[in-house]
Amino acid sequence: MPWVEVGSFCRELILKIAGDKYRLLTLICLNWKDIVGSLLAEHSNPKKYEHHILFVKVSNPTWMQELILIKSIIIERLNSKLDMQINDIIFITGSKRGRK
Repeated sequence: MPWVEVGSFCRELILKIAGDKYRLLTLICLNWKDIVGSLLAEHSNPKKYEHHILFVKVSNPTWMQELILIKSIIIERLNSKLDMQINDIIFITGSKRGRK
């Protein structure tokens, strides 16, 4: 049995559990910190992806403004890194954690 990195194994397991319906959103979530940076990732969280639109919950309007300013860069990075076609991002304010 060949050795596999734990991180790689966990990533594949998460994607398998997510299934086809949530695969793209899961990929976005797994790469979000690399795409936007650790500071912005602390204040934002991808919540939904449908019809080539990503919905992101942001902790408050100040962080939303920061993300809006680099929205085109985020879209470009997501599309190139994850080989997907995101056409727009809609930012929604609210607590990063929880269902609100």
